[in-house]
This record gives sequence, C-alpha cells and structure tokens, in this order.
Amino acid sequence: CILSAGIFFLHRRYEDCIEAVHLLRKSGINATLTLVGSYAGEHRGYYQKLKELAERLEVQESIIFLGNISDAELEEQYKKHDIYISANHLQSWGLAPFEAIVSGMPAIISNTTGAAEVLKDRRHALLIPPKSPASIAAAVEELLEKPDLYQKLSKEGKRFVEKRVTWEHTAKSLEKVLKEAMKNI
Repeated sequence: CILSAGIFFLHRRYEDCIEAVHLLRKSGINATLTLVGSYAGEHRGYYQKLKELAERLEVQESIIFLGNISDAELEEQYKKHDIYISANHLQSWGLAPFEAIVSGMPAIISNTTGAAEVLKDRRHALLIPPKSPASIAAAVEELLEKPDLYQKLSKEGKRFVEKRVTWEHTAKSLEKVLKEAMKNI
C-alpha cells in the first residue's frame, strides 16, 4: 500500500504515482495508492484529470482519493500504509514526507524537492528523478524485494528526522547563520 499526501497542486505530480501503480500492476505487483489532500475549489480540475488518468489506465479500483482528512486520520494512514511517495517537482519544502518518515515508513522522494536537500539517498529515503513513473515503480519494487533496505530506510530515516528535522534544530541552524552574517557587517 502506497501513500502520498498534500493539497492537489500540479507540482505534486500525482499523475506519476498513478502511472507507477499502472506499471507495478502490469508487472504483477498488486499495488494500491492512497492520495490524501484537498481537491476542492481551484484544485478540482487537477483531481478530475487524475481520476480520468486512473480510468484510462484501468487502475481506478487501485487508487483511493481520501480528500482532506484530520491530522489524527492522517496519522492513521501513515500507520496503515507501507511506502510513502513524494513525487513533487520543484517544491521547496513540505512536512508530509517527514511526517511519513518519522512514522517509520520508507519514503521515495523526488530529488527536486527541498526534502531531498537534507535526506541522503539510500540512507534516509530513496531519491529518484522527477517526472518518472518508471523510477517510482522501480523504487517500490526494490523496497519490496529487499527487506533489509526497507528496514534500513525505516529506521535510519526515522532516526534522522527525529534528530534533525525539528523546530529546535532549525532555530539553532538559523541562529548560527545569522551570527555568521552579523560578523560580516
């Protein structure tokens, strides 16, 4: 079971996740994808295109659109799913990948997101090129075929996020940068 979460903006690249599910199912892997996030208002058109894509690829039964859910429900989704995907392209930052990782899920992250700037490939997550359903599918297959890698990413990713992706760590890093900048004034 694969999960991805966030408001339905075009840069989320959910279509790549849906196409990856199609590729996985063609190769005999019974993959499902749950998409969590608001698709109301201005996001409705993107949501409709995603539904149409799922129907065209004949994977609509394998794609679950949960819409906007509470934080408690999202936490439950992190526990219920096996792999988290952040296929976003050119997004500066996002909390959902880190929430998923800290819940113990291994994550597949596009290397053009802010998260990829702090996560180490094959240590904290699998980093993949953007706009590549085939790369997503290959990464999912690798996690399924290599339980040691799955466990390593779950443990190391969680440990890293708990230690380094905190408000306290961010404040200390910012303080350090500001002190250095003040020396040069």
